[in-house]
Amino acid sequence: MDKLQAMKVFCRVYEAESFKVASESLDISRPMVTRYINSLEERLGTKLLHRNTRNISITHAGRQYYRHCIPILEAIEESENELSDLAHQPKGHLRLSVPMDFGLTHMVPILSEFSNMYPDITLELEFSDKRVDLTETGIDLAVRGGDLGGDQFIARPLCSMKGHVCASPEYIAKWGRPKIPADLLKHNCLVYTNAPLSTKWYFQKGGLREDVTIKGSILANNGSALTRLCLEGVGIIMQPDFLVDPYIKSGQLVPLLGEYETFSGKFYAVYAERKLLPRKVRLLIDFLMEKLKMPST
Repeated sequence: MDKLQAMKVFCRVYEAESFKVASESLDISRPMVTRYINSLEERLGTKLLHRNTRNISITHAGRQYYRHCIPILEAIEESENELSDLAHQPKGHLRLSVPMDFGLTHMVPILSEFSNMYPDITLELEFSDKRVDLTETGIDLAVRGGDLGGDQFIARPLCSMKGHVCASPEYIAKWGRPKIPADLLKHNCLVYTNAPLSTKWYFQKGGLREDVTIKGSILANNGSALTRLCLEGVGIIMQPDFLVDPYIKSGQLVPLLGEYETFSGKFYAVYAERKLLPRKVRLLIDFLMEKLKMPST
């Protein structure tokens, strides 16, 4: 009996916890599913599944075997795709998750070029500032910034970013200009709720760090919205350079507390750890690394 097909059948039964669902999704008969499972168990000399007329349950050996099967099957599939890609124009569906603000300002303008270069690759964009489970969501590649937290994926640096504290000239004229971080306690600071510690801004100068617990009249999970409110003179923001630099250059926003360093970090291309990466994903990573590269901060 075909060992690879038997592994596929077992993995599908494991995932669906159903012989019926496995047979339908693989387009084979239920008796054939049973024969594949029986053959595997006989060859391995152990029970992989306990089943009765109502349900099935996975044995410890079954869980162990499944963990070994998945990378083998993925490697074979990706090897076949790799060979196919060498002979043909890269193609397929590619799901990309990008941060809302950075995606709109820096990625949308360049992705049209990627699409023109590889017309047979269909890009599906998901805009989100939240971390995504690359395995469960089916996302092929995510672009994320800051502290990624965890080592269950691979992260390739794309570009750098740093934070600026800003206000509009109108706000400063009305409420004054903070001279030290503690002065922010007397100001309306607009809160970005997607930050890990949204109401705590930190500053560093001369190796000393100072944390300030800010408060404000408006909280939002979108940096562009807070920047727009800041332009209208509503309050003070701490936002990354890619959002505020154009307004600082035009004079619409004034940088504050410039002698202090705030947050800094990088944006990364993040993908699930695997031995072989589909060519379409590699092409997009290489493209983003070339187009988004910025001087390190």
